[in-house]
Amino acid sequence: MVMVLLQWCYIALVSFLTGFAVLAPFEKKNGYRVLYAVSYMMAGLVILTVYAEYFSLFGGVGVTANLLVVLADLAALMVHRRRIGAFLRERRRLVSRGEWILFAFLTVLFAYGSSRGYLHSDTGLYHAQSIRWIEEYGVVPGLANLHSRFGYNSAAFSLCALFGGAGLTRYPMHDAAGFFALLCAIKCTGLLHLTKKEDRRVRLSDFLSVGCIFYLVAVFRELVSPASDYFAMLLLFFLTLNWVELWERKEKRMLPYALLSEGLVFACTVKLSAAPMCLLVLYPAVLLILDKKYKQLAGWLAAGFLLVFPYLARNVLISGWLFYPFALFDWFPVDWKIEKGYANYDAREIQAYAKEIYDVAKMDQSFFTWFPHWFFAQTATDRLLVLAGWLCVPIGAGWMLLVLLGRGRRERWSGGGLEPAAFLLLEATALLSFFFWQFGAPLVRYGYFYVLFLPVTTVGCLYRKGMPKKAGFYGFVIFLVAFLGYRGYNLYHMVAEFWKEPYYLYQQDYGQWPAFSYEVDGLTIYVPTDRGQIGYDKFPSSPVVQPIELRKGTVRAGFRKKGSED
Repeated sequence: MVMVLLQWCYIALVSFLTGFAVLAPFEKKNGYRVLYAVSYMMAGLVILTVYAEYFSLFGGVGVTANLLVVLADLAALMVHRRRIGAFLRERRRLVSRGEWILFAFLTVLFAYGSSRGYLHSDTGLYHAQSIRWIEEYGVVPGLANLHSRFGYNSAAFSLCALFGGAGLTRYPMHDAAGFFALLCAIKCTGLLHLTKKEDRRVRLSDFLSVGCIFYLVAVFRELVSPASDYFAMLLLFFLTLNWVELWERKEKRMLPYALLSEGLVFACTVKLSAAPMCLLVLYPAVLLILDKKYKQLAGWLAAGFLLVFPYLARNVLISGWLFYPFALFDWFPVDWKIEKGYANYDAREIQAYAKEIYDVAKMDQSFFTWFPHWFFAQTATDRLLVLAGWLCVPIGAGWMLLVLLGRGRRERWSGGGLEPAAFLLLEATALLSFFFWQFGAPLVRYGYFYVLFLPVTTVGCLYRKGMPKKAGFYGFVIFLVAFLGYRGYNLYHMVAEFWKEPYYLYQQDYGQWPAFSYEVDGLTIYVPTDRGQIGYDKFPSSPVVQPIELRKGTVRAGFRKKGSED
């Protein structure tokens, strides 16, 4: 736990300086200022992840990559020291002592949760191995031939490799997901505005904060795992909260929306399932088109391409496909490419597993066949959330129709204090995301954000629109106190569950599982004997004995199926 706190001090510092340096030119030119340090940190984490991905194209992401970050941040500190000092003095003045105490408590709480708990099963299967490949080699052509799951290639693993501390710590660190959770938790302290007499009004963002708190508690005991699902869901909560706050402040400048749009594009490289949220990108894009600012639009598109390019390049190098396991673009005739039939099978198997249909031959079942089986296999809480989502579908769709048909009365029909266009886009995004998850791969951990996003936005808009101001405020406060008490009780039991575990100095290490080995052109490869679980230490590994060979006889040249042509 102490090592986690020390690691987070480093992550906080470099992410803040990186985010400040990257956003400074935009702020100076457009007169827009980022209000919170956590926003700089999240922007910095995005940039550092992309940096780590670029670095991985040329070599392992370890000490050298970190040294370059530190040198760049020292240079940024020298250049922007006055502005950074002014920002920190302002935040010290605006943040009360009670808020600082709350921030410190949350930091210790999430460091505790990130130091111990349940390692996600996929972490043992391939997360840890993916991170180690990035730490030691960066990227290896045809790596998915060794283990097909390496082809999923979440950008989050590059960030984990950057902050893994390989060779510098007793155990490899894997606490970046916990730091993301901490930033989201601090963001949710925006609910404290309800305690101030001058700002006692319920906002739509308050409902989103409630949804985020629900998720943070739900995954608290698994934050020790570097699972890509958690990174993606937390990032979407953070970005959406900021987006809705901009609408609530009646922000008219395009810049902050464009920056958040870049964040949403980046989120797709963490998890492709984040793609439906990119519907929000239409908001700044349409504003630029209406203002005929085509050069700016082209500039933002170019920036988005720079964010996703290393992810796409890694995809092609690892699997031969642009978006593995989706064999949509067969553009690269490389000898390490995963066979198209296997890629399609892998994609269908993911959907089948998410629907809890384990017989691949039955994956063509209709929605009404598999949905009841799937629904009743969920936990009671998840069933309630899914049911709430489906109940909000006709409400949200009907309300959108009223706004569209309202014509001159659109302001009266719009919800949540948002302008009609903003409300329509937000509700459409919530509906699309929910359907994308439910009809695609409806494993709750794949789309916890979507399961919560539709109910909290729909109910939040209804509440803001239909409740009298005073009664609505006190009603929400009563609900919030009860909700925080309930989730706090859940959290207390999670904390108590692990307090005897000896991880107060070091973080819990990756798991260890038995394995046997085989050789490929002189390279020893480990095969797990316990349901595919292998961990970090037995490296490299494959799920079964694979019919592969080394390209040009070296690991750095990559892997391919035996008999493949150059």
